[in-house]
Amino acid sequence: MKANNKIENNTVEPAAKNSSYETYVSHRSQKVLAASQQVHKISAQVLERSAAEETVTSSFASFIHGVQPEHLSEAVRNRSKRMILDSIGVGLVGSTTRVFNIALRYCQQLYASNAVSSVYGRKGLKLSPTLAAFTNGIAAHSMDFDDTWHPATHPSGAVLPALLAASQMLPPSSKPNGLDFLLAFNVGIEVQGRLMRFSTEAHNIPKRFHPPSVVGTMGSAAATAKLLSLNVTQCAHALAIAASLAGAPMANAATQAKPLHIGNATRLGMEAALLAAWGMEASPLILDDIPGCSGFSAFYGDYRPKPLPLPANSHEFLLEKQDVAFKRFPAHLGMHWIVDAAVSVRNLLINYSGSFSPSLIHAIVLRIPVSKYINRPFPESEHQARHSFQFNACTALLDGEVGLNSFTDGCIHRWELTELLAKVLVEHPEDNIANFDKMYGEVALVLENGDVLTGRCDTFYGHWRKPLSRESLLNKFRSNASHVLPENKVNSIIATVDNLENLPDSSQLASSL
Repeated sequence: MKANNKIENNTVEPAAKNSSYETYVSHRSQKVLAASQQVHKISAQVLERSAAEETVTSSFASFIHGVQPEHLSEAVRNRSKRMILDSIGVGLVGSTTRVFNIALRYCQQLYASNAVSSVYGRKGLKLSPTLAAFTNGIAAHSMDFDDTWHPATHPSGAVLPALLAASQMLPPSSKPNGLDFLLAFNVGIEVQGRLMRFSTEAHNIPKRFHPPSVVGTMGSAAATAKLLSLNVTQCAHALAIAASLAGAPMANAATQAKPLHIGNATRLGMEAALLAAWGMEASPLILDDIPGCSGFSAFYGDYRPKPLPLPANSHEFLLEKQDVAFKRFPAHLGMHWIVDAAVSVRNLLINYSGSFSPSLIHAIVLRIPVSKYINRPFPESEHQARHSFQFNACTALLDGEVGLNSFTDGCIHRWELTELLAKVLVEHPEDNIANFDKMYGEVALVLENGDVLTGRCDTFYGHWRKPLSRESLLNKFRSNASHVLPENKVNSIIATVDNLENLPDSSQLASSL
């Protein structure tokens, strides 16, 4: 059998020419050349367009640079201060967790010549600004106790730590006041919300990547850029740089790595703004939908961006129309529906039989939306338990509530809970959509005698349709913050946040933590 090519003296003698093959290659080359010319033509048109008219990216940059404190309505100010207070509280209690301490030890071992920024729950300890943002971001999400918005993301934890760190980084002559800080926070929240509303996919409980690792990074970059007073061009570059630092897979949900998603989002967004301030450049069209050259559209297949109008006399922030959800216990937001449904049916069983007795229960039916990463029949760790419909429903049935102590090893592995978990059956009704604005939770107890009792929750207390009262929010904050701070410090932080827009130096808030 002859080879087509003959190798001799380290050279290759070409095979005989094949006219049909040459024709194929010629046609293919022509097509490649034509396609290449078309791509260059499109690119040229895009560049010409971007120079001549406003793009989505430039509109966002102009908004970040141009929005003013007077654009914040009273409702937005109040809602955002609630978010800030809650985020500080969950960060303070989160500073008691193992994952936070791992991250803190890591950061303390890194060289930092500018250790000027405070760390949650560690009086007197300072880190470099970006590492302080990183550790505080991890603290905020270490228990999955932080706020949740719609479309689904954790908005505050990705923005607040960067601003706290940046406020302490700036020299005394350039310290932003409290109103500047509040405006920057709302810019970071607004950018996250606008980006997520460009995709229908983003409205549902995520499957591919954890949203705050993407939009949170962008929000942190926008907020930091605003606080540092970057110009329009620098704001655009900050967003583009942040996009190259964004993303984390959902496979790491229910693990110690998940809090890193928030820590990285707030840190890397801050770094993006700092790099832009130092002159780093990136794509001026990162938020635009450019055929054949994905920017932010790489994260969402159905990405349809729109320009963000530059505020004139007024601007309606998304927070005005869409409030956030505050969690009453430290677990994935979806757990709050199933816990309230479980408590409801528990009360029915007590009224039915005079007491709650697991021996009366033959089966427990959970009717929940399809979401693989929070469907965990027998969780083995605290992070898995925080992401388990089954665990949270059975814990609520046994104890009548779910709280901080529910996720300790002793509670997770008790035999009576394991017995209840073994009775759980899961159903996915077609009308129960994996969407925080549409889902519901239902728990049915099939008793040994054949009777069936059912509890259902359509909107839990703390959801944006049924927001926590100020008293409930303050009780949550006091409970969380008191794990690491004395009562007088707790009260001082509440007063500082309440009066944030009148604070002459916003770094005073970070210094009090």
